[in-house]
Amino acid sequence: MKRLLAVLALVVLPVLPAQAATTPDAYLNEVAAHLGDTGVWVDPGVRELSSSEVAELNAAAKNAAAPIRIAVIPAEKLKTGSKYSSSLAWEGEEIADQLYDRVGVEGVYAVLVDASSQSRGRGFHAVQRADHGPTYHVGDAVDEAVDCCAPNYERMLERFIQRAQVVDKPWYVDVAPWAGGIAGVFGLWWGTVTLGAHRARRRDEKAHLAITRPMLNEEIIELSQQVAALPATNDPQQAKLSKDVLDAVEKARHRLDAAKTDPDVEAVTTLLGSARYGLVCIDAVRAGKPIPEPTPPCFFDPRHGPSAAEVEWQPEGGAVRTVNVCAACKQRDEAGEQPQIRMITLRRAPMPYWSFGEEMAAYIDGYWSQGAGPTWWFPDQEARRAGQEMRSRWGSRRAGARFGRLTSSIGSGVDSWSSSRSSYSSDNDNDDDGGGWSSGSRRRSYSSRTRSSGGGSSRRSSRRSGGSRGF
Repeated sequence: MKRLLAVLALVVLPVLPAQAATTPDAYLNEVAAHLGDTGVWVDPGVRELSSSEVAELNAAAKNAAAPIRIAVIPAEKLKTGSKYSSSLAWEGEEIADQLYDRVGVEGVYAVLVDASSQSRGRGFHAVQRADHGPTYHVGDAVDEAVDCCAPNYERMLERFIQRAQVVDKPWYVDVAPWAGGIAGVFGLWWGTVTLGAHRARRRDEKAHLAITRPMLNEEIIELSQQVAALPATNDPQQAKLSKDVLDAVEKARHRLDAAKTDPDVEAVTTLLGSARYGLVCIDAVRAGKPIPEPTPPCFFDPRHGPSAAEVEWQPEGGAVRTVNVCAACKQRDEAGEQPQIRMITLRRAPMPYWSFGEEMAAYIDGYWSQGAGPTWWFPDQEARRAGQEMRSRWGSRRAGARFGRLTSSIGSGVDSWSSSRSSYSSDNDNDDDGGGWSSGSRRRSYSSRTRSSGGGSSRRSSRRSGGSRGF
């Protein structure tokens, strides 16, 4: 009897239409939340674009010269009536404007409405809103996208992004008569600053080379003697390895003779590291063992060759660290003996080579590099920091860095001035209205990404360009 009643209920009860999960206003608020930054966002309900296609389009939009935000959304989410209705809450460019109102940032906004046909709401709508800056060919971009590629969404959006970042009328057209003089003064400043930065860096590198050149000359002579002492062999593999080692040493010798910069020193030590690795490979082939994988040099002294083990080591007054060491240094550690550290005398008593992080930065970087391959992590933090600070100092002297700091300072000053004027105007408004919060409307500063969550901004920036096409 219960089963019969259930069947009758299924037959008799009418099927009610599904209610929309959200209103168009609320849905566009959700879309705007995904487009705080430039890029492409696709509603999960749209099946015309794969995840890889969306990723490529998103990257293209982010890299565009114009600030482009694109949403691909189903028409059903914008309908005001039943899902079978063809009436959208907004029409044409107003759909893109509604998205702009909610994000609240000037730029190019485009909405591709997904549906089975134009009569059901399918269309492409875009607009540029901006009070200042260049005007882009947004309207032409919509027409080209639809004319060339509809209904292929990927090709449409690709063409739109390409065209919509083309400037219609550059902002500098009106100041063209002054451009030559300004460019000349700016070029003179840029050249002067660049030359000064270049000379300062060369002074530093010359001082570094005065320290490292004698050291590297000794290492090249030592390696040359080791290569010369290699016994003659008829084994092709050993012969090739020996030739490779000899070539690396000779290249290091010629590079050191012509060295003037830190990159030259780095190249020399990389070649010497490769030569020492080649000697290890020769020893392995003689012993009938497989050729070992490259490893970082012995931390205590790169002249010891590639490392063969790791040990825990604590320098005087320092923290315990794990360092890569050669087989001989490993045996000394196990025997409780002090490691054989490469010491350098520069200013006072001899100190470990890594204590001179700036002077030895290129030396260290070269040994802890595999040339075109990956680099190894140097264990001493202070040496790494000294090298990074040196390179940051060099970078800060360049014209581009100085110009960036100048523009940043100017921008901060303008922001401070604007904020003070806004505060002054707000105070005056409150005084005129009687001084209470409830007696007048206070001017809002739309500093967040989302300007409006209720369906529109109280003020829109100027419309520069736009277009709307169904397809």
